[in-house]
Amino acid sequence: MLSYSLRTTMNVKTIPREVGNYMLEFKARTNLKLQVTKHQMEILIGCILGDGYIHPRGQIQIAQGIKYLPYLNWKYEELRSLAYGPPKEVRRFDKRFNKTYVGARFWSRQYFRPLRKIFYPNGKKIVPKEISKFFTGLSLAVWYMDDGNLYKGRHLKIATDGFDEKSRKFLQDLLLSKFGIKSTIHASGKLRISSESLERFFNITKPFIHSSMAYKVP
Repeated sequence: MLSYSLRTTMNVKTIPREVGNYMLEFKARTNLKLQVTKHQMEILIGCILGDGYIHPRGQIQIAQGIKYLPYLNWKYEELRSLAYGPPKEVRRFDKRFNKTYVGARFWSRQYFRPLRKIFYPNGKKIVPKEISKFFTGLSLAVWYMDDGNLYKGRHLKIATDGFDEKSRKFLQDLLLSKFGIKSTIHASGKLRISSESLERFFNITKPFIHSSMAYKVP
């Protein structure tokens, strides 16, 4: 297993090439390679749009609150070949509220600096156009499970308030062009799925919704 001190040497500015019909290949140094299936890439894109974080060294952190551990374990099983090890509990004390938050996380191996470069070109996460070909119904479902909320069975919002205006507009255009899903941007910066597109949204995502997230489906 590669150590955490491994320094990757990648000069790729976009997502690596496809290998055969179903693999992507990420490289570290000259002879070290990591193959990622399209299925795994689709999940990773959903994770990164949601709660995922890419470290400058190329590791991807995937974390959830402890009550969502079954969902996090599902992610780990799907991405096991890319990960250093299974989820571990983490605790964070918030001085503002004098409260300790308990969660869990796992890290990918250090091959994803190309993704770091396109998602964080200036240190702040954006939504790069390069994700378009990998953004599928599975990606949308993972993104929704991470950052989406359904209120009274008819008001669906996804947290995009952390992205800039250009990224939010791109996500709107992507949903419409790929899935025919219409949306608006709420005053809060969150993306709201139009009521006329709700049925289409769930027809696309429901097959991928994890059982522990069933409460997010009407």
